[in-house]
Amino acid sequence: GRLRKVRKAMDEKGVGALLIFGDSGDPGDILYLSNFLPFGRAAVLLPLSEAPQIITDAVLHGEPINSYAWMTWVQEFRPVHHSAEEFAEAISRSILKLGAKKVGLVGRDKLPMSIWETLAPRVKAMCVDFWFDYTSIKSIRSPREVALLREVGKITAHAMQAAIEAISAGKTESEIAAIANYTLASEGGHGGGFPTIVNSGPKSGLKHSYPTKRKMARGDMVYLDMGAVKFGYQSDMSRTVVLGGANPEQREVLDVIENAFDTLTGMMKPGVRTSSLVRRAEELADGSGLKEKYRGRIYLGLVVHHAIATSFFEIPSLGLPDTRLRKN
Repeated sequence: GRLRKVRKAMDEKGVGALLIFGDSGDPGDILYLSNFLPFGRAAVLLPLSEAPQIITDAVLHGEPINSYAWMTWVQEFRPVHHSAEEFAEAISRSILKLGAKKVGLVGRDKLPMSIWETLAPRVKAMCVDFWFDYTSIKSIRSPREVALLREVGKITAHAMQAAIEAISAGKTESEIAAIANYTLASEGGHGGGFPTIVNSGPKSGLKHSYPTKRKMARGDMVYLDMGAVKFGYQSDMSRTVVLGGANPEQREVLDVIENAFDTLTGMMKPGVRTSSLVRRAEELADGSGLKEKYRGRIYLGLVVHHAIATSFFEIPSLGLPDTRLRKN
């Protein structure tokens, strides 16, 4: 399974132990191997042959039961106080005990400097970045993961449908967001992967914003963005609609985006490079003529953005190394 694949990659790189960092803001790398969702900071230490360990300060009220400790299969669970010194000391002791000469790091960018400055001189081993190797393994979903992602996607689609069908003149953005959030939960989701977005009228093109008590009116463009999460696996779906029907200008813009969506998803097959998708998106944006026609009035960003599963940005994603698409 997952441990075997990760350890095989470790062995090929001469890595004796893998140290995976995460926190409540981005727990995906930790969750993938341990099923642990931390309230605070956490690290998974995976030796090449011995049992893995979890070291975490994600323990509310000083009581391990007040965490997700009972949900992980990892038996070596080591809670520490919320102290950078204690957290780093616990990790370094475990690494020294293993005697690993080369340690792979995943999620170093999530570590506060106070912890890294304490940890680095105590490890007594060569530290190498292992994020790309680890994420490349994560990016190929197992049949069970695919099934769960389909379920999460279905929940999200139902929430989106419920929200769109509820849009009417006089309804507020907050009311529509509440309907979406209710559906995400009632359909079996464990919450949202991010705050549900409903932007209408003048701010419908701003994308990221909180829903307000603004009342929607006929002719308003309404942007919605939401995603269910279940067992740490997330979805992300956005749609734009026009209350009462689109005018020619609105339809022109939305038609370009719909065409780009269909074109790019049609290109997504095993072997295709992510860079070719990005180039095609740029060609479609430039070829539409909308940037010049509506300069200063609209933002047209046709981008191939990100894959999603336990982490919000996984390979393949815009801004990450160019890769070839693979099955699953």
